[in-house]
Amino acid sequence: MTLFYRSHLLFYSLVFAITSMLFILDANFIHRYILYIVIFNILIDIIFKFLNKSLNKNNTIVNIIISTFFRIFFSLIFILFFQYFGGESLLIFILNFLSVYLLFIIFEITILLLNLHHIK
Repeated sequence: MTLFYRSHLLFYSLVFAITSMLFILDANFIHRYILYIVIFNILIDIIFKFLNKSLNKNNTIVNIIISTFFRIFFSLIFILFFQYFGGESLLIFILNFLSVYLLFIIFEITILLLNLHHIK
């Protein structure tokens, strides 16, 4: 297993473990669907990492921009879905979603910067 996959697996495990612990502790600022939020972000991240690896290597920047656009689009659909079907405490749900989404984006940017550093 390469360092790329090990770092992703470690990140996914840490995020899932921390959110599971907060969910079990029944913190007031954690929505009851936080595990769905984390699983959604992990699945979206895995799907787009796989698509970026399988697409044309010449247009990596364009692929990353397109995948970021689709990630935002699917995230908005996810939020609207839970607003429609599980409307209680929507503000906490959105804040939890944005915090997890931000963690994944920061991790992705860090990995991209590390990869760009190795290219030089």
